[in-house]
Formats: sequence, structure tokens, C-alpha cells
Amino acid sequence: MVSEPQQQPQELPTHQSGFTPPAADKVDVPAVASSFVSAFAAAAAQPGNGERFAALFTPTGYWRDILAFTHDFRTFSAENKGQIATAAADTFPGTKAREFAVAPEPAAVLESPFPDVSWVRVHFNFRTSLGTASGVARIVYDERIAEWKAYTVYTLLEEIDGHPQRVGAQRIEGEQNLQETYDQRRERESEFKDKDPEVLILGAGHNGLATAAMLNSFGVTSLCIDKFERIGDNWRKRYASLSLHDPVYTNHMPFMPFPDNWPKFMPAGKLANWLESYAEAMECNVWLKSTLDPARTKWDAAANKWNVVVLRTKADGSVEERPMSVGHIVLATGLAGGKAKMPPPFKGQEEWAGSIVHSSKHAGGDAWTGKKALVVGACTSAHDISADLVNKGVKTTMLQRSPTFIMSIKNGLPLLDGGIFTEEGLATHTIDQADRLMDSVPKQVGKFFHQRIVRHLAEADKDILDGLKKVGFRTWPGIEGTGWLLLALHKVGGYYFTAGGSEMIAAGKIGVKPGEIASFDADKYVTFTDGSREQYDLVVFATGYTGFPATVAETFGEANAAKIKPVWGLDKDWEVCGVARDMGLPHVFSVIGNFMMARWFSRRVALQIIAQNDGKWAEPYTK
Repeated sequence: MVSEPQQQPQELPTHQSGFTPPAADKVDVPAVASSFVSAFAAAAAQPGNGERFAALFTPTGYWRDILAFTHDFRTFSAENKGQIATAAADTFPGTKAREFAVAPEPAAVLESPFPDVSWVRVHFNFRTSLGTASGVARIVYDERIAEWKAYTVYTLLEEIDGHPQRVGAQRIEGEQNLQETYDQRRERESEFKDKDPEVLILGAGHNGLATAAMLNSFGVTSLCIDKFERIGDNWRKRYASLSLHDPVYTNHMPFMPFPDNWPKFMPAGKLANWLESYAEAMECNVWLKSTLDPARTKWDAAANKWNVVVLRTKADGSVEERPMSVGHIVLATGLAGGKAKMPPPFKGQEEWAGSIVHSSKHAGGDAWTGKKALVVGACTSAHDISADLVNKGVKTTMLQRSPTFIMSIKNGLPLLDGGIFTEEGLATHTIDQADRLMDSVPKQVGKFFHQRIVRHLAEADKDILDGLKKVGFRTWPGIEGTGWLLLALHKVGGYYFTAGGSEMIAAGKIGVKPGEIASFDADKYVTFTDGSREQYDLVVFATGYTGFPATVAETFGEANAAKIKPVWGLDKDWEVCGVARDMGLPHVFSVIGNFMMARWFSRRVALQIIAQNDGKWAEPYTK
């Protein structure tokens, strides 16, 4: 069972609470940055003295470590007395952190994410017993003691010694005087006729391909297997009107950003085709129409290998069995994976004269012009499908079973990432720097950010929210007033970034019905729990999927799935459970989530795989 996140203080270090810095022209930013990094280095030089490191923090500060010290994803809070000091005392001796230096880029800066919050942000580099590492600190001025103290410190393992990433100046030379054509070489490599891959990746969506490309960049061979007929079919075969609701700036794949003329919001089919070209360009080895035989997936502890059998459907329909012995398995089968999630059958459902379909099987509204439809659900897919049906001349009602967090794309998206993932933000930051800035904020602090943003959006989006309320559509500010943040991290749903659907509801173009279905009746009637009934030709259940655990059981076997730790949701440290970290099975990782997570988590998994191969990876710190 996922641990409940520990309760946290309710606000950021504001000017009103005693953290007002001197006037900007009085702050020597480089000196503040250098002083902090020197103090961190001095604390690391006394590895048994965790109190010295803890003394660098404010009373409500956080240390977030990603693999550098704890070999895990951990966040320690100064509010939990002694937690930072204990973790430092326990992990510093083995880490042997040294050679600390302020990073030249991005330069240290005095910034104010809100008018009443200011800090010096500094990026720094250091070395550990494993390799190179980096960090980001946010340092506030404590007026009560007239000292600069760290509010957040973020430490991150970057590279394993002896395994440089083959990019930039480290890129491979390429070949001259080839003895075979490039296509012949790629066919030989991707077929693995003479050897097995080092890593088997289940899934060739954006997470699987990002992981394969990342492993390639470190010289680690991998094979993606996927049940679909084409790369991108997980996007291509969904409802026709689907487009991404995140802007292009957040959705770049590793090493191959979208062109500058790419649309801000891309259709799913366009993304699907891009993933095909990405796999080709990045030399990702992919076997399509392939699955694992779950009954024959076994861990060989003596060899430190997984013995598996890949079932590969050939062009003639025959199934080829390919036994393999691989060092690692990566599960990239999708967070919203598994099978279509439908409620238990309602009374009369099997005999109902109309059409009942899950959103995953709904092809669009073209065949339903002039008919009546009920869409069950009130989040992203339900809105998209309802809007498409109305645009195709279908009288459509949305059945809302619980409140939905609604945010306009126009007002909301520029605020959620502090303006980093915008045209202007990526003009001054690389994608990697932008990802680093986002990841360096502990989720506890992210909660405070989002609570402020949601309060602002309640005013900025007032017209649309009021319009929804008038027609009976229920909205709310999300878990603890954080909007989509904790809904996404706990439920993977419950929100909608309006791309026109909310406006259509407010205008009465999409009907709204609160409640639940009670039964399906004769003459295409649907009866609801409030006793009302209405005729429909089509009912679409936009009710999600059975999820990641179900997919694991289907592809990895029930016995292995039973051993896997919880995946997704937040643990007691407010870290995402099970993703890119120990899952409870040896040499098994998951990479799931959105495109930013694919970029970020794929590298963390690659580093752990490399360190495990070298025999250097220690057990995660659990205290």
C-alpha cells in the first residue's frame, strides 16, 4: 500500500515570514552562490557530521536527492527533526562527494517566482565515488539571523565513470569503408541473430523509445517489443479528434527536438508518425506484433539474467518463439495501460439495443450524425469525444459522476512551469536545463506553487468556471487546492485543460447530467440513479484503463507482478512510487509518464543499469 505523504508546512518562505533579501543591487549573487557551494563542500569533507550539512538549511527546507547519495529518489525535510542530518551522516561516507564548483551555466541568479518570495538559485557540479553529479540550490535570506540559508537543495547523479554519454564532443566517429550497407547493418543489429540485447524494453511508445535512445547514447544495446503493428499505434488508433493538450515545448524526445515550425498542439496521428521517424533516426531496435510469454519469464539469480521468450508474429501470421537471456527489463507499457476499464455490467446492458463502447474503441462521430449520445466521464477524453460528437451533428450529453478540475490552456499552461516551457523560456534555457529546473523543485514545494496558481486561475478563468456552474457542471480546485498536480500524481485523471470542450458545455452545446447509470432499458432508454431516463443511440464510457499493474501481469506474469512494489502515487517522501527506481524485482525498472518524464527518467534508468552492470550499484537508502 502506498504510504501517505507526510504533512508539510503550508507556505513558501515569504518576505512576510522573515525571508526578505536585501535590495537587488545590494545582493552579491556570485558570492552567495560560491559561499553555499563551499559550505556544502566543507560538510561533505566531514562525512560523519550530518549536522554540519543540516545547518545549511532553513527550518522548513528540503534536500531532494536523485541517485547521487541515496541510490534512490528521496526528499528529506528539515521540519522532520534530524532527518536531513541523519541521511547525510549515513550516505556521505560512501558517496565521497568532492570537487564542488559553481556551474558556469546557467549562472546564479536572484529570482522571485512570486512577488513575496525571493531566492538566489545556484547550479553546481561535484564528483562522487560513482562519477559526476550536479545540484541546484535555492538560498533565501533569513532576516532573523541575517544569514543566507538553503530552502531547497537538489543533488543528481549525472554519469558513471568509464561510461561517458556519446554526445557532443564524445560522439562516435562513425565508420568508413563499410563492408555492408547501412540498411544491412541495421537489419543485423535489430534482429539480434548472434547475441541477445542487454536490455529488453516492453513497449515502444514515447517512454520505450526514449529509453532505447538513451541507452544507445551510453553504448548499451536494447530491444523494444510492442504488441501494435506500427510504432505510434498507441496514439494513432485512439479517437480521431485526439490532440495533445500539452504544448510542443514540453513534448520533445531526447536528442531530437521537434522542428521550429511544428504546431504548438499536435494531433495524435502526427505524433505517431514522428515516433516512427524517431525510432529510425535514433536506431532504436523494435520488434512489432511481439509480446512476452509470461509463463516463461524467469529470473536466473546465478547468472544475474532474466530468461524470457518473445512471441513474435510474422508477416504470414505465424508466431516465432525467440528465447533470450537479458540483463535488465524496462517496463514502458504506459501508465494508463492495461485493458479498457468499464464499470460492472449494468442491468439490461447486454440486451440494450443501442451501441455501448469504451473510449479506446470509439473511432469518432462521423457514423452518428443526427443521433443521440451519452458520454460517461468528465475528464480529458470525455471532453474531447463529446466535442467531436457535437461537431459531427450528434446531440451529446456528458454524464459527470464527480467534480472535475478545469483550467484554460491560455491562462494556465504558462503558469504551471514558471514560463520555462514556452517559446521565450526555451530561448534562454536548453531543454535539459528546463527539465532540471522543474525536477529540482521538491513536490512539497510544488504543492505550494500550485496552490497559489490555482487561486490565481479561479479569477483568471472566472467566466468559464461561472458558465460551467450555471449549467450544472461541477468543478473544484483539486486535491488540497493543487489543481491537476496531485490529481495527476495520485489518480492520473480528474482534470481537463480546456481546448474548447468547457466552452461548448457552458454554451449548452454539450449537455450535462450529474449522477450514475442505474440500468439500460428497452427502446434504447438509459435510466439514471435519480430516476430520470433518456433515449440514446450511443453510450461511450470514457472511464480510463485498468492501469499499469494489469499490464505488468499480462506481459510479465502474475507471479512476478505480485512482487512489484506500488507504481505511481506518492510515497512518504512525496516521491513518485516505483518509477525509474527499485520496483521489488531484480534488474527491473519502469519508465512511464508524460514526455518530460520520458526524457528525465530514461537517463536515470540508464545510469542504474550501467552501474549494476559494473557491480557498483548499492542498495537504496531506506532510513
